[in-house]
Amino acid sequence: MEHNLNNIIVDRVLRGVFSDKNDNIIFALNQVQNLSLNSTSESQEVVDAFGVSIMELMRSKAIEASAENAIYDLGLLAAQYGTEKKAATAENKLTVPTMESFEVEGTTYTLKHMPTSMPKAIYKLNGDSTLGAKYEAPTNGKEGDFTYADGIITLPSDVKAGDEMFVMYEYETENAVEVVNSANEFAKMGKMTFECLVYDVCDPETKIFAYLILPRFQLSNDFDWSIGGDSQTHGFSGKAHVDYCSRDKKMVRVVIVDEEEEE
Repeated sequence: MEHNLNNIIVDRVLRGVFSDKNDNIIFALNQVQNLSLNSTSESQEVVDAFGVSIMELMRSKAIEASAENAIYDLGLLAAQYGTEKKAATAENKLTVPTMESFEVEGTTYTLKHMPTSMPKAIYKLNGDSTLGAKYEAPTNGKEGDFTYADGIITLPSDVKAGDEMFVMYEYETENAVEVVNSANEFAKMGKMTFECLVYDVCDPETKIFAYLILPRFQLSNDFDWSIGGDSQTHGFSGKAHVDYCSRDKKMVRVVIVDEEEEE
């Protein structure tokens, strides 16, 4: 029997999944909000000799989608940058920065990590925690203000107990991930699928699923990423392109599955 579901109520987007042409998932979001699809078209107006409009010939369509993830997602960020999230391992560690502030208790200070190279400088902190006096490391045979060996800094002679100090350096770790934005890499294209929780207006007690499928979705390189503050949202957008070599030229599929969601 034909099932002709028509009017629905959309509760929320449950997740958004971005995959490649082989259905390998590139990123998956479970905090999607404010999803919007904008459809536009190009047409050519046909007029007579007096400029009277006779009709419009439809020429092309364009569909753009935009949404936000309620929290930052590094998989999404990597796809927007046109790269992949890199996770460090014991065999392939990442070089990362660190900043340490410490109170002087003696003549030396042991760093929390083993630096990849000697710190270039250390600083005395002012009362408001801003940087004060700078002490430089030895360079090219020139005597420095402090010495360093095997993760231990021998402090300058004019530094006394109770002083607050600051040092910044880099070290290698297997406990990190990174995403890099390179000038020669651009946002990825793939299949974007949004899963939504919806209701049939004639059966509002039953939860069912709707799927918005964009078979060829080109993520946009343009986005704002506000770091911290009251808003932790991660916005993204893109264009739905036609599968040019297909016969049906699908750009978007909207599928309602009238099967009750299992709790």
